Amino acid sequence: MKRSPWERLMDRSFGDFLSRLRAPSKGISLIFNILIKEEEGMFVAHCLELDVVATGDTAGSAQKDLVALICTQVDYAFSNDNLENLYHPAPPEIWKLFFACKEASEKRYRIDSGFRREVAPDVFVPPWLIAKTCHAPKTCYV
Repeated sequence: MKRSPWERLMDRSFGDFLSRLRAPSKGISLIFNILIKEEEGMFVAHCLELDVVATGDTAGSAQKDLVALICTQVDYAFSNDNLENLYHPAPPEIWKLFFACKEASEKRYRIDSGFRREVAPDVFVPPWLIAKTCHAPKTCYV
């Protein structure tokens, strides 16, 4: 069966993602794409690589909560040797909205591993997360 371009992109992204995870380095950063849009008076932040969502009264609060969620999921997956279950890409229509955005910002966050300290102190957990954030224009979802 022939695979769509989106399916091939997701397969390649997943392979790249796992290969980066398997080659620990103290300077490693994991990059996650975040789409923020306003829906019915609230802001929704969606992580495209993990297909997780957070909401807030402001775009900043939705993004802050989502970054905390991403950090927790990454920390848990690494600390419990469960990388295969970390990556769950968002549906193609969410990726299309993200790639349609004209401007994106990028911010680096420190991952403070709580699970590693409890489960396996010698396990590698990437120290940094880079969030590439795009705010969808209202025309994308009205």
